[in-house]
Amino acid sequence: MENEMLIPVILAGTFTALSVFGVVRRNPLLVRLGYFLFGGMIVTFNLMGYMAGEVMYEGGLVEIMSIGIFLCQTIIMYPVVPSDVNFNDPAIKTMALRITTTIFIINATSVWLVLSMPAFPQLLGLFHGILAVIMLMRIAMVASGQNPPTNK
Repeated sequence: MENEMLIPVILAGTFTALSVFGVVRRNPLLVRLGYFLFGGMIVTFNLMGYMAGEVMYEGGLVEIMSIGIFLCQTIIMYPVVPSDVNFNDPAIKTMALRITTTIFIINATSVWLVLSMPAFPQLLGLFHGILAVIMLMRIAMVASGQNPPTNK
């Protein structure tokens, strides 16, 4: 692994571990915080690289795409939400499924992106894969009506 990727990989592992810890502890706030920080970190490092002119491919296409999709994840996964969300309401359940599916797609696509680019540490694909699996679990929970409280 190259030295300039060491800090992002350590941070990505830390934020992924925070989300996993939130799942284990059944604490949605920690799960959302992990996703929020993970996305914010990707946006920050890609923006810094793009501004410094250190782009993976001509024109910074990968950096611009990463900034866009992970800015969406960062906004969606902002950790503070109302504590009285009623997932039995069909409109709320539909929105929860859409939001969760969006976060799943972002991370599942990132697995493919990381694995197809040899310049990236492949460990990052594992982190995105873990985050995608957490969202699959959440999709199953929302669809089956097993919803934990939104805040703890």
